[in-house]
Amino acid sequence: MPKKIEIGKTNFSDLYQILKLESVEALDSKKARLFPSGNSENEVSTTSIFLASLSAIKEYREELFGEIGISRLGARNAQLHAYTEVISDTKEDRPDGLLVITSGKNTPIIEWAGFVEAKVKDNHLDAEQVERYSNFAREIGINDIITVSNQLSSNPKESPISLKKRSFNLYHWSWTYLKVTGSRLIRTNKVEDEDHVYILKELRRYFDNHKNLSGYVNMGKYWKDSVNAIHGYSSDQKIEFDLLNKITDSYIQEEKDISLQLTDRSQFHVELVNSSKRRDEVEESLNSKKLITSEYMVDKVRKNTFTIEVDFIRQKVTCTTTVQIEKGKAKGQTSTLIKKFEDIGATSHILINAVYLRNRSKGNNVPLSQLIDERTQDVPYSVLEKSYGDTVKHFEIKTEDLLGRDFQSVKNFIVKLESSSKRFLEQVVANK
Repeated sequence: MPKKIEIGKTNFSDLYQILKLESVEALDSKKARLFPSGNSENEVSTTSIFLASLSAIKEYREELFGEIGISRLGARNAQLHAYTEVISDTKEDRPDGLLVITSGKNTPIIEWAGFVEAKVKDNHLDAEQVERYSNFAREIGINDIITVSNQLSSNPKESPISLKKRSFNLYHWSWTYLKVTGSRLIRTNKVEDEDHVYILKELRRYFDNHKNLSGYVNMGKYWKDSVNAIHGYSSDQKIEFDLLNKITDSYIQEEKDISLQLTDRSQFHVELVNSSKRRDEVEESLNSKKLITSEYMVDKVRKNTFTIEVDFIRQKVTCTTTVQIEKGKAKGQTSTLIKKFEDIGATSHILINAVYLRNRSKGNNVPLSQLIDERTQDVPYSVLEKSYGDTVKHFEIKTEDLLGRDFQSVKNFIVKLESSSKRFLEQVVANK
């Protein structure tokens, strides 16, 4: 073990030993931090740190603003200016922040402006408070408010709350969305300046160690009773409004969290595909079928999607995607499909269905392991049907997981659902 530094000779990896520390991690814990934890975890400090980082990192702000349709950052000599706690004339309204985009070098003009209202811990956004802030905003010529909290929304253009003013723009960023977006930009080498990479990494570290910022890890106190109630329904039985509302509140956050966690834990960018009326879609599906189907897109490729279906009566999770094999006849197409997945290890849980023209199929969902055995034995593939045609239109690939008691658990439901989703992404979608 080296006892002292020899300039020009000593490896940096030996520094922790010279300082008599137990490990490299122990040395890392002593690094000077751009954003220290502790006293900076209240609402005001957290908002200030985030807004300052947003101002500093070009690619980060362009990504976030682009997702809510604000393109003014592309103007000539555009700059983002961030301010904290703006106070109204009456001293009663105090939005947590103000963001202003300007263009022009010598005499900048305002291209866009919006208030920011942030919450930390388990504090939920207050619709009445934001309504007052919208009145204050209108008075000074602002028509946009960005809310930030631990609550998740289906997309940044949808807010967990609604305002009476239909012409007012309300956007929402969850803290989880903000940290996952930053890390994704770093992972995909989208941030050019190494100093900006450092700031973004420090921001992620600050978010991760923040005791008042959290991901979606609990389906809420009403989940168990609500799930048990729906489990006893018939598929066409209408669900009471209050019960339907509670289930929807929980699930629309979880389906968004799946996309964020998959993005954060894989090499892919996974996005929830939804319309502007996602809540209505979820409620309608629950009412009419007692299940919810969520669609996800991978790396912004519209044809590369998969779905996750949650069945509240059978308490089952089904992940599904489709694969097209353009070349060959049905047998050759099936052999090509098998080659894509045969090296992933255990294959009995992966189910295959061949779909022909006019969406005809045997519908028998054959385990991939069975098809591998049939290929080895040189017998007809049980998934195929000659009377339906010579070629397969596409293959449906799915996994099914019965959650049982875990379906009712406010925490285990999330763990099991996200585990099934991650396995499907890594084993199936990644090998399509």
